[in-house]
This record gives sequence, C-alpha cells and structure tokens, in this order.
Amino acid sequence: MGESFERKLKKAVKPYLDRGRSGDYEHTLRAVGYGKELLQHEEGEEGIVIPALYLHDIGWGAVNFEDFINTRSPSRRRDAASVDLHMKHGAALAKEILEKLGYYMEMTRAIVSIIAVHDRPERIFAMENPSATAVFEADYLDKFGLKSIYRFETMFKMKPITDIEKKDVSAHLREGLKTWFKTRTAKRMALRLAKETGLL
Repeated sequence: MGESFERKLKKAVKPYLDRGRSGDYEHTLRAVGYGKELLQHEEGEEGIVIPALYLHDIGWGAVNFEDFINTRSPSRRRDAASVDLHMKHGAALAKEILEKLGYYMEMTRAIVSIIAVHDRPERIFAMENPSATAVFEADYLDKFGLKSIYRFETMFKMKPITDIEKKDVSAHLREGLKTWFKTRTAKRMALRLAKETGLL
C-alpha cells in the first residue's frame, strides 16, 4: 500500500469518524500506528491490515449509539445493538470507499469481511487469518494507555464514570489482557500500555 493511497484513505475516513463517537478519529490513528508496529514483527498483509484499521469504525457515524454510551458495564457493552450495527454499516461503507478509490478487489473483500466482525474476537480468531488478528489486536491495544483512558473518560462525559464503574473497567481490561491478544508482539505491547496506566 503506497503513501499516496494511505493519504487519500485517511482523508476519506475523517468525515465519517468525526460523526461517530468522541475521539474515534484519534483512536483510529493510534490503531493504525499499533498495526504498523505489529506488522514489523508479526504476520499479516499491510495492504489489508492498514486500510481495515483506517476504516474499521466508520460505521459509528451511521448509527445511533446511545445504547452503547448508556451501557455502564464494559462487559455488557458489547451486547449493545449499535455494536453490531456499526460493524454492518462500516463494512458497507468501507466497500464503497475502497471501490471509489479503485482499490484491489480481493483485498477489498478481505477488508470488508474483517470490518463486518471486527469487535467479535471469537469470530476474528476463528478466521485463522493473521491479517484479521492484527486488525483486532491493533484496535484493542487502544483500550490501554493514557490516551485511551482519556478518550474513555471524554466519551462518557455526559454521564461521568463513577468509582465503582472505574473498578469494573479495570477488571474488564485485566481480563482482556489474557484473552484479546494472541501474538507475542501484541501481548508485549498490551503489557507495556497497561503498566503505563497503572493497571498492573
């Protein structure tokens, strides 16, 4: 994937991400950075992983995500209807954007299939596809680290997080450290980010 195409894609996704949840654009850029770091050490096709990371959350701007924001328990938030809807809409929008940009048909199909399930680890890992795993790990690495904690707090600023809920989030993230990451590099990166925020 060339730098020119990446610039076009970055420009194309911004309006969609700006209509989504607070901090989605910045989250996307961090996830892309994590994806590039993972690809230096792990398997995966750059031409699938990096576009998928730019596009993975564009569906949030096309759905009502109040149920996501109003679900206070992070372990139950994955069951909010908007989670599945944003993946469905995101996959359709990603296909439109990639076709408009003249991207490779086979890679477009792979990217769309990953975006359609990217927040379902059981479905991602069942693919047994290094590119899908890299997309998931890069996305979920951004649940850790100082910038991610700040994003989490601003996303829920209308209903501030209580101390009890913060403990629930910490427990959820600690459990995620054990189950969300399959590659050695992602595990190492997740531990580093978790320590940065005092989670460990």
